[in-house]
Amino acid sequence: MRSSSSSSASPAIPPVFPNGASFRLYPNEKKTNYVHFEDSRPEQENPALIAVCLPGIGDSRRQFRFLAPLLHEQLGCRVFLGDLRGFGDSTEFDEDATKKYSAYSPESLADDVIQLLNELHAKHPQSAFILLGNSLSAGTMVLATTQAKHEGIKLKALVLLGPVLRDSPMNTWFRPLSHVLFRELYGAGIWLNYYKTLYPPGKAPDDLEQEIQLLKTHLKAKKANVVNTGRYARASKANVAAAVNNELGKFSKIPVLAFYGGKDPDYGNLQEELEWIKGAVPHVTCFEDPDGGHYPHVEDAQKVANAIAKIL
Repeated sequence: MRSSSSSSASPAIPPVFPNGASFRLYPNEKKTNYVHFEDSRPEQENPALIAVCLPGIGDSRRQFRFLAPLLHEQLGCRVFLGDLRGFGDSTEFDEDATKKYSAYSPESLADDVIQLLNELHAKHPQSAFILLGNSLSAGTMVLATTQAKHEGIKLKALVLLGPVLRDSPMNTWFRPLSHVLFRELYGAGIWLNYYKTLYPPGKAPDDLEQEIQLLKTHLKAKKANVVNTGRYARASKANVAAAVNNELGKFSKIPVLAFYGGKDPDYGNLQEELEWIKGAVPHVTCFEDPDGGHYPHVEDAQKVANAIAKIL
């Protein structure tokens, strides 16, 4: 049986919650691979709210270094901050021939989230969950929401941050190119130079250079993780788009908050993207910052926290 455990091992990525605990999720029976989470309240029994946060690709759980403390302190959540498999303090994963999707895909990440939710639900059956994801991980949280709802897990809100929920026409040429861009030898430099551009002028946090240095050190120590970033970049979002189109709109009692930046390069046409999600999910509340970029929860964490507090 798959299981998880708290860990005393020191993480390589500096924690967001120094007084929290490391938590390892083991998706397979061999326990050779795990997904790393920080748990902000490891001793808390029966928390009313548990927030589960996943960053976008090529980034660590520290992407939530501003928002997660607000969820913890202002909203009273027990917060689980995860590193994507194959990045940060999570291990790499081999491809599973028995599955129809890659080990580095929204579907595999959703499997990890659902396993975590089921384990926490078994221990704390009265707890309700808030799911938060950035970029590709926003799609992961859409898939997890639809599955969790069917499994009877209580969801309080779904929060989509700079969400990438469907395939772009650019994928026809970018997917082949990604095999060249995300190489161990030079991929980290290419990725981190691009990463900086995801913050428009005036939107970058004061500690951006420090965080980039942390990522640079990480990718130097774990060179394969930039290759994993490329695998995520190539992953299809077809199942995510189908879940948005066919399922998410049916769950009208689960508030959906979606945050977009007008200068996010992931959107060829932001207005089309907004029209699409509003048409598919009539109860969604969209927040658009015309000058914002790809990381709304980094650019203005308090705005995101206030929006969540309002629906609680």
